[in-house]
This record gives sequence, structure tokens and C-alpha cells, in this order.
Amino acid sequence: MKKVVLCIALGCLGALAAVAETPKTVILGFDGVDAEMVREWMEQGELPHLAALAEEGTFSPMRVTIPSQTPVSWSTFSTGLNPGRHGVFDFLRRDPKTYQPSFGFMDEVEVPFLWGEKTPLVLGVGIALALGLLLLLLFKLFRMSTRKAALVALALAVICGIGTRMAADRLLPKTLPKPVNFQQGATFWEELGEAGVRVKVVRMPVTFPPEPFSHGHLLSGMGTPDLSARIGKPFYFTSELFFTPRNGGDFAIEVVELVDNRGEIPTEIKGPPNKLFPDIGGYITIPMSLTVAEDHSKLSIDVSGNQLDLAPGEWSDWVRFTFPFNELIKLQGIGRFRLLSLEPEVRLYLSPIQFDPTALPPSLDITTPSEYAGELADRFGLYKTIGWSIDTWSLTDGTIDEEVFMEDVALTTAKDEEILYGIIGDDDWDVLFYYFEFADRVQHMMFRFLDPKHPLYTEEGAEKWGGTVLQAYKDMDRIVGKVMDIKPPDSELMVVSDHGFASFRRSMNYNTWLVKNGFMTLTGQELGRKTLEDLFDEGEFLANVDWSKTQAYALGLGHIYINLAGREAQGIVQPEEYDAVVARIKAGLEAFVDEETGEKPVAYVFTRDEAFGAYDPLHVSDMIPSNNEGYRVGWQDSLGGFGQSIVEDNTRIWSGDHCSVYPPLVKGIFFSSTDIGGREPYMADIMPTLLARYGVEPTVELDGRSLLSP
Repeated sequence: MKKVVLCIALGCLGALAAVAETPKTVILGFDGVDAEMVREWMEQGELPHLAALAEEGTFSPMRVTIPSQTPVSWSTFSTGLNPGRHGVFDFLRRDPKTYQPSFGFMDEVEVPFLWGEKTPLVLGVGIALALGLLLLLLFKLFRMSTRKAALVALALAVICGIGTRMAADRLLPKTLPKPVNFQQGATFWEELGEAGVRVKVVRMPVTFPPEPFSHGHLLSGMGTPDLSARIGKPFYFTSELFFTPRNGGDFAIEVVELVDNRGEIPTEIKGPPNKLFPDIGGYITIPMSLTVAEDHSKLSIDVSGNQLDLAPGEWSDWVRFTFPFNELIKLQGIGRFRLLSLEPEVRLYLSPIQFDPTALPPSLDITTPSEYAGELADRFGLYKTIGWSIDTWSLTDGTIDEEVFMEDVALTTAKDEEILYGIIGDDDWDVLFYYFEFADRVQHMMFRFLDPKHPLYTEEGAEKWGGTVLQAYKDMDRIVGKVMDIKPPDSELMVVSDHGFASFRRSMNYNTWLVKNGFMTLTGQELGRKTLEDLFDEGEFLANVDWSKTQAYALGLGHIYINLAGREAQGIVQPEEYDAVVARIKAGLEAFVDEETGEKPVAYVFTRDEAFGAYDPLHVSDMIPSNNEGYRVGWQDSLGGFGQSIVEDNTRIWSGDHCSVYPPLVKGIFFSSTDIGGREPYMADIMPTLLARYGVEPTVELDGRSLLSP
């Protein structure tokens, strides 16, 4: 007996020792941080903590994916696979049967709710049977005759069953929308979790809906929608007459015209689309009352049971909204107001309304385990749940200014820092990944103040806002320094980004080039500008294309598809002609010169074999043209539209980019507290490196290799 007890004790001590010896790794992911800008600012002494980390271990540019896009690159980071194998190759993908675009890394399908169309009948019959039996037993207890008890019980049960069926038919949906993630391949957290390594992943892009995995926690990132089922739809309430968003409103914010600029002003908030009851359709709206103080010192807001007062320039705390589909089903959301002005006109901003992490609908998870969302809120307070956290749409469309945008950046980043520093202090993880988006968003919006060649550059603007990009990099450096101070002793620290950045001065419109060079023919029908709202509302795209005379078309952020017979619905290019058509387009684009600048907008055109190797030939694009510095694919081109000319100035506030830029021009960063021997990592290398660090064999052959190997 003593030997048995001794063996058990030794076994327990051995297990405890194994846990104690498990190494810890912290990975900080900063979206959009550029290697050359980091190198320059480190040399200037602006980034001391990153410089110290480089001195301790490693700093290297990070080789990014083709194309150099956020969902593409982070998917490679997560899986160790190239984009052709993990299946995420753009923000958009097209359906070859319809030529219509949809999101490139997720979709939505309908699944039955309970028993689908039979739900009212099943519930009605079930309630009737249960109630009938219960009443029969009850009546028998009171010594009612069997015949009488049966008749009364049957009558009451039938009435109740019919009522239940009618109520269920009116109050319960027949189907529910279910998100589907296109990303393929096992992730590093799944592989490590299966081996008993405890992993926490916070805000990693392309993780919605979150999939459960062993020994871990995950909060989903880019791809997590707001309540309107958008990547983010902010609101702008204004008494300005005839207000129109800047540049035609490519991002389709919700502009609400107020009927007055004084006294009590009735209005409403347009909430989620009524996907639960498609026969009714439309959107769920709730009333809101605004009251302007007589001295214009404050605005009182009464909405969804909340009463609050805001002075001009003030942000509200989180406000909870309730959107009733009916008296039984309600959806809870959160948002924040910012009063922009009361004079001369009322201008009120409302952030995208997003899911309340403490009151999620039963059919939706943003974390795994599902209760983790509420646990984070209980510990740190309400936080943004939307995947694209910082609002870039309102500044682009002209409803807020740079000051309000930077306030949103600061508020969002501060909450993420609070959560990160809290989690680091916990003892329930071995690997911790935390993602920050602010550097990417600031550069998208503010790059015009760094580049004197940009069409929107002004000396006044540069003086006021030119330091915001550097400040974003310094904020990153501060976060890294804090983590270096508080992380567990002897733990590994990696700092990575998915791509770098470049100025976006000129738009390259590939569809326009295809038309002018005889590869595409239009019917002459003008369709007008396309917006993201058209994408969400399943609008019609490429409707003015004569497919019987079209060999190729562009769609997405730098992708060209051949109108291939047997694959595309109306394909005309025969398989034996495919290579020749690709070669002609490739040669023409690479030779094309922008007459206004004398520069070549296209640095290189990748074929899909060059870019991916292995891929799904039905969905992956045929060609990936990559732009030189200063150029990017045009806005309308990305939605299958047509620019006025092949190349045109980018007059959008969205002035820095990377999405269709030649990958070697926009390398990301890699820092590590371990020296990796001077090699330049690839985004796919992180997964095998982590697996090697914890002694876990990958379940499939990976496209990256461990940085710990010789």
C-alpha cells in the first residue's frame, strides 16, 4: 500500500514539474507595421524598447503573403500554410456561377431553428400531449370519472396546443443565419491545445465564428460583425440640410437627417436586418428622442431606456440598446455616442452598434468557450466586440474629423492594453497571442500627411497631424516595453506584423484597362458607383459586362479572373487558350506606363501558380497584379466597377495602403527575444516555430519552417 501511495505521489510531483517547466511565449501582433519605418525610427531613437528587444535577440523584416492583405497574411500566420492552401486569398471572392462578389473569408448560411418549418406543429403537438397527460392525472387525483377527465383534458390540451402552434408560428423563426469561415487548415492553437499546451488568442483576424479547441480561450477578431451584420456601420445624425457623404459614400455609413436643430427632436436608430422573419423583412428600428438645451450647452438623449446628457465634444460611456424582433425575441447591442456639435447644426455620432458580450444571442458566439466573452466583460468592463474595432468609415465619408478619429483610436487601444496586461498576469496560459489594429488604421487614414506627393497633402495638415503615424509606432513601442516588464520571467517574446505600408496616391483601375485593351466588352449601360452597402445587400455587380465578348475581369483588391469556359457561367476562353490570354494580360499590365507620372503602376503580375502552388482552381483568381509604391487597385475596381480612366488620383482620406502593393515593398516586422541567426522569416514560419518550441509535430506538411532549426 505504501508503495502505491509513493508512486502516486511521485507521479503527481512529476506532473507538477512538467507543468512548471512548460515554457511561456507571448506574441504581440501589430497590424500594418512597416519594417523600413521601424528601422528608421529605431535608428533615430524613437523606439527604444523595440531596439532593446532587437539587441537582446532578433529584428528582421517579415516576408508577407501574396497578396499582402490582413486576412490573407494572418491566416498564413495562424496555419503555417500559403493562401492557396488555407483558402483565404482576398477580402472578396466571386461566385463563378454568377460573377457576384462576397466576403473572401466568411459567408452566411441558413440553418433550421429547432425543427425548421415543422417547429410550430411539433411544439403545438408536444405541449398538447404533455398538458393532456398532466391534466388527466390531476383530474384522476380529484376522483373525476375517467371518461369525463379524458374529455376535459383533451379539450384543454387541444386548445392549448393550437394556441402554442399559433404563437410559435408568429414568434419563433424557422431558420437562423449561421456564419461559415472559409479558412482551411489546423491553427497553431488547435495543434498546441491538442498536445496539452494552454493557449489564449485575443482578436486574431479570421477567427469568427470561433471554433472550440482544447486547453484554450479565444476572442474572435476581424470578421466578427456588428449588429447590422456589417464589418461596421456607424451612424451620423444631423440637422444639416442635404448632407451628402464625401466622395459619394463608398462605405455607406447610416446618415439620419434630423427634422430640427432645436428643442425636442424625434428620430430612430436603424438596427439589425430582420433575417429571422424574412416574410416581414426590413430592419428592426427603435425610437430615439434628442433634446437640445435652450442655451445649446448640452444634448439630452432618450433611447432604449437610457437617459444621458452630452456636451459638445463629449463621448458617452457604453450605451445598451434593445432591438425587439417581437415580444419574445430581442437582440442586445452596445454603442457609444459622441456629440460633435450643437451650433449651428446638431451633429451626433454613434459608433457601430455591436454585440453586448454580456448578453449574446444563444445562436452566436464571439469566444470559445462561449462564457469567456462575459468573463472578460465582468473583469474589464464592456469592450468592443466587432472585428474591425476602429471606425475608419466615418472619417473617410466626412462625418467626423481627424480629432474624433484619433480619440476613437486612443479609447480602443487603451481598453485592449488593459485586457492584455490583465491576462499576462494570469497563470492559466502557456502561449498568449494578442492582436492590435491601431497602427494599420492610423496609417490608412493619415498617410497623406506623411507624403508631400499625395493629392491630399497640405502643409497645414502635415503640421497638425503628420506626427500621428510616428505616435502609433511609439505607442506600439510603449506596449512592447510594458510587456517586457510584466511578462513571466524567462518567457519568450515575439512581436510581429502582417505587412508594411505605402502611400496610396494613384488608383489603378484594372477593369478599365481590360476594356481599353480589348479583354472586356461593356454593354454601354451605366450602373453608377458601387458601395459596401451594395455588397451587404447583395446588389448587382458587373451587370453591364457583355460576357460573350469578355476574356477577363477584375474583382477584389488586386485579382483578375479569366472568363474560362467550363468554369465561369458564361466563359468564352477555352482551356487551350488560357495560357496565351494570361500571358498577354501579364505582359500588357507590366509594360503599362502612367502618362501623368511616367511611372509603371504595376510592379509585377503573379500567376496563381507562382503565388500559391497548390490551390482550389474554382475559386482562386488567375492573376494577382501587384502595384508599385504610390499605387493601389482602385476603389470601384475592387467591387467590379469601372474608373473614369485607367489611372486616377486617389482623393480619398484612405491614403495609405498595402493590399495590392508588391509584397517586397511592404514587408512586416519580426522581433524575438531569441536570436534566429540572421534569416528573414516568412509569415508561415511562426506556426512551425511554436510547434517546435513545445515539441509538437504538425499534422500536415507546412509551408513554413521552424526558426529554431539550424
